[in-house]
Order: sequence, then C-alpha cells, then structure tokens
Amino acid sequence: MNTVSIVGYEEDGHCEHCGRALRHCIRISDGRVVGATCFDKKITKPQSYNGKSFRIGSEGIIRYAKMAQFWSEEKRARNGVYPHMLTFNLAE
Repeated sequence: MNTVSIVGYEEDGHCEHCGRALRHCIRISDGRVVGATCFDKKITKPQSYNGKSFRIGSEGIIRYAKMAQFWSEEKRARNGVYPHMLTFNLAE
C-alpha cells in the first residue's frame, strides 16, 4: 500500500496537483507542494475507525502541516499528534 506523509507547511504558493494559487500549502513526503483540499479529498483515501470512514478536513490538514513544520516530534507527542497520524494512504 502506498503512503504519503505530511512533512511541512508553506504560505502563498501553488498546488502542484491542480495548479491553483493558495494561501496554505502542504509539503508532502514525495516532494510535492499541494493544497489542503486536494490532499484531503483527491490525493489520499479516507481513514477508517471502527469500520467507518472519515476525513480530517482541510483545517485539520493545515493544522498537522504547521505542527510538522514548526513543532518538534516531542512537542507533537505531548499534544497528542503522533508520527502515524501524519501518514495517509494514497488514493489509487
């Protein structure tokens, strides 16, 4: 199964998935810079919890990206965000 992780955050860029100009950009582990909406709805599959699928939404994606960029792994763990939470399955 192919996965991709959120590795950072940038402001004022362009989505490499759809080409739109963006205020919030997400850097992912495969080297692309994409928008939160494209990442959440097009690039990744929904996550599953107790047999039900869900998505964390673009606001959650932006929050995770800012944490990945500016917070240490220790600080993220203290606030309940662990490395496996930044990894998502790619859509086929």
